[in-house]
Amino acid sequence: MIVAVALFAAALVLGFGAPRWLPRLAAPGTDPRLALVAWVSTQVLFVSALVGGPLAVVTRPGLWSEQIPLLAASCVRTARDEGLLPWLPYAETALWTLAGALLVRIALVVGRSYRRHRRDSAAHLNLVRILGEARTSGEVGEVVWLREKSCAAYSVGGRNGIVVASEGLSVLAPLERRAVLAHEYAHIRGRHHVLVMFGGALAAALPFVPLCREGAAWVRVFVELAADRRAAHVCGHEAVRDALIRCSARSSTPDPSSHRFVDDRLRWLSRAPRPEWSRRVLAYPLALTVSALPALLTGVSVIGIVAASCLTV
Repeated sequence: MIVAVALFAAALVLGFGAPRWLPRLAAPGTDPRLALVAWVSTQVLFVSALVGGPLAVVTRPGLWSEQIPLLAASCVRTARDEGLLPWLPYAETALWTLAGALLVRIALVVGRSYRRHRRDSAAHLNLVRILGEARTSGEVGEVVWLREKSCAAYSVGGRNGIVVASEGLSVLAPLERRAVLAHEYAHIRGRHHVLVMFGGALAAALPFVPLCREGAAWVRVFVELAADRRAAHVCGHEAVRDALIRCSARSSTPDPSSHRFVDDRLRWLSRAPRPEWSRRVLAYPLALTVSALPALLTGVSVIGIVAASCLTV
């Protein structure tokens, strides 16, 4: 029971507390991959903690710790055997029911979203291959070119993901055009479409959990910034900046929020330092630490509280 409570408490801290500290990573000049991995890994840890809670209730790992000097586990086990905690079975049932219901909801919504994502991606791939002309680009592989005057490109994820671009990109300089294609290929290479789908599915499944509700929007933002960072690494910051400015100027989108997002991307890109080997190596371990440390501290705190309660009895 103590393990289940610790996992459930960690899930609560991540679900309702993580949105308070994760946005602090959203500062121009920091590596957007750090924030992206931190948000996604926190979402995964949240779901994992929900999975671990019911499993701990069923398997009762504390019963197998006779040979391990765990004061909290032995205390709960003794209290259970002596009947000092008559409410414990009801608490276990409530915990298992609540976590199980949340997991069923997540599994149904995420599974349905993933199937729809694969189906729509396959249908879209077939459509653009019919309407466009597929040509191989030395920088990014296969690109499907559409006879469209707008200056735009996007990517379609999946096992056979491709980049779709309009002929309007011909107004860009060769290096700028390569930067646009590199940006879209970064989405495919980083499996960004799956990350966005997963974040959106979690938001639909548990909209009352801040981590799920706010995480979907943050993931969508950071996949774009991470793709900009990758394109800048390949083609240079100036090429990505000029491509953004020129494509934004030729855009016919009336929504001013899209232009504000372009301004934010430019501001982030202008403050991004040149990529260094040490920064790239440390980005992912640091992101995982930011995600896992609060959950670990919560679990240890719960166990410590139980141990202290046993000492005072």
